[in-house]
Amino acid sequence: MIKTIRAILICGMIIGLSACATTTVEGDGQLTPTSKSGTHTVHGSFYSFVWSEPETTKCENGRGLYRVRSHTNALYVLASIISIGLYVPQTLEWWCDGKPAQDENEKPYHPAP
Repeated sequence: MIKTIRAILICGMIIGLSACATTTVEGDGQLTPTSKSGTHTVHGSFYSFVWSEPETTKCENGRGLYRVRSHTNALYVLASIISIGLYVPQTLEWWCDGKPAQDENEKPYHPAP
């Protein structure tokens, strides 16, 4: 009986410790009050497939992303554990760069295909 209670407490502690995790990736642009932003919940898995693709939103005037924040919570972790990694939800928040249009001397970055 004590071992069962201990196992339940350890599982609860693991879920509680990983309950809220936020990761932020930030660029060197500017965030202004007029910057476009949005939030999407991505439904994926640990096995490299996505249940539902989020809508694709592009920043205006060729501006890039200023900041992207990935967030998970206790309910998301519990769903991931129960489904053995087949269903892993995650919330993404993003903000577009608010700086003015590119300078004439600045070359735009185009990633290789």
